[in-house]
Amino acid sequence: MTPSDRELAGRVAVVTGAGAGIGVGIALALADAGAAVAVADIDEAGAASTASRIVDAGGQAMAVRADVGDSAQVEAMVRTTVEALGGVDILVNNAGIATTELVEDLAEAQWRRVLDVNLTGPFLCARAVLPHMRAKGWGRIVNVASVAAKRISFTAAASYTASKAGLLGFTRHLAYEVAPYGINVNAICPGPTLTPMYERNADEQTRRERIAMVPKGRWITPADHGRVVVFLCSAGADALCGLAVDVDGGSLLGWMPWAHYMTKRKRK
Repeated sequence: MTPSDRELAGRVAVVTGAGAGIGVGIALALADAGAAVAVADIDEAGAASTASRIVDAGGQAMAVRADVGDSAQVEAMVRTTVEALGGVDILVNNAGIATTELVEDLAEAQWRRVLDVNLTGPFLCARAVLPHMRAKGWGRIVNVASVAAKRISFTAAASYTASKAGLLGFTRHLAYEVAPYGINVNAICPGPTLTPMYERNADEQTRRERIAMVPKGRWITPADHGRVVVFLCSAGADALCGLAVDVDGGSLLGWMPWAHYMTKRKRK
């Protein structure tokens, strides 16, 4: 495949939280599809590492430090991207944080910080890029929610569940507002992905219990999420607006471990 054959050649993408975990997989996939990528993260070293991987592989990327919960930093991130890469065609709102406290132990400051990053952040980023997308008559926004948005989080606090559920509502509403301008807004709901954040928040027993609930029988990878995001930004997904795609290996399909389900049934 030559650069001109790539699905997203000539497009510019901003991926927040791309210094680690799922964000890395998404940034690499977009770059592999031909997009120039602004790798945004509050962790400068992480952002620089991901950008370097893209450049070393022959792609175009730049690292940008940004706290997505701060409107001034978001505006600066978008301005820097436009100046350096020529515009913004794709936004992936991936940056997210979590805590593990029960509601009665959850400090107000913790609650507000999680919502600031996980829900207000996507709003601020979308608001900042929309004028550039509308001027072109084309844009793609993908919000990274979670299966917790449709059930609950198994490892994080209620603030995380609430923020991701709110993000799906924001996805639907924004999709309705901007579809006439050629801008598609969708979300993905990652299932059990063994990212550094998950490793910090889940002990070994929790991991075993979680993977037992996945019919595919394996952890989802950042690369899995990256491939779905590329599809949502492609011509093949042009009619998709306001969807929440579960990238979870089927974990939302049942309510018991797959092996337990099978022991209750006789195979002919």
